Amino acid sequence: MKFTLALFLTVPLQAAITSIGATNTLDVARKFQDRVAVPGHDDNQKWTSSFDLGASMTRGNTDTLFITASLTIDKDFGKNEFFGNATYAYGEDNSSVTEDTLLLTASLSRLITEDNLWYFGGRVDGLHDDLADIEFRYTLSSFLGHYFIKRPDDSLTVSMEAGLGLNTESQGGTDETFGVYYLGQRFNYWITDFTRLYQGVAIFSEMQEVDAFVTVAEAGIETFLSDSLSFKAYLQDRYDSVPASGRKKNDLRIVTGLSYKF
Repeated sequence: MKFTLALFLTVPLQAAITSIGATNTLDVARKFQDRVAVPGHDDNQKWTSSFDLGASMTRGNTDTLFITASLTIDKDFGKNEFFGNATYAYGEDNSSVTEDTLLLTASLSRLITEDNLWYFGGRVDGLHDDLADIEFRYTLSSFLGHYFIKRPDDSLTVSMEAGLGLNTESQGGTDETFGVYYLGQRFNYWITDFTRLYQGVAIFSEMQEVDAFVTVAEAGIETFLSDSLSFKAYLQDRYDSVPASGRKKNDLRIVTGLSYKF
């Protein structure tokens, strides 16, 4: 007999979307939005945090386990925007480890124009992945960015940023340090007062060999069940064009789980 926790997690999402519907204003959405880790809120926003947990398990002909946990912190203060995230994923299949990954991201940016559409900043990214034979990978980048769409109530934001960085890593037993080009893109859209779509991509390409690059992407939907609890379903993808020997280029996962805001 198989038991899949992710199946039961889809029930609150379907019920919530059915009962929410669209309304004439985004006043309620703004109440919840200032708890969500998306840059671009009002100047008085306090530090906000969220803890996400997703899990699935089967028992029977196959025994599998997958757990992902994520902590996100963000804040807007004046013309400054901070975002930080740490995500850990662990998986097993018949007692064999299939996933053991720690991913870290932190960025700080400052709006530099009166219309608050242009900004500059820096970010740091970290990765440890046993299955991909990456002992560590750290990237420090600086960038210039632009909001192509930024509604006053932040119900829809679309931005892109580009810059340069320095990468140091130990992959497949080889240590390397090299310069990288950085390109990032973000999208956030409140489709109802309680439900939003979001998406983000970060691409790091080696300066000396542009066809050697790493892409990290996430896209999902989040709907609030209360003022502190939401349901999330999202897709995460990491592509490495030059993986360690014997490793695959692409890692893709689909996650459903709950998020607690505090």
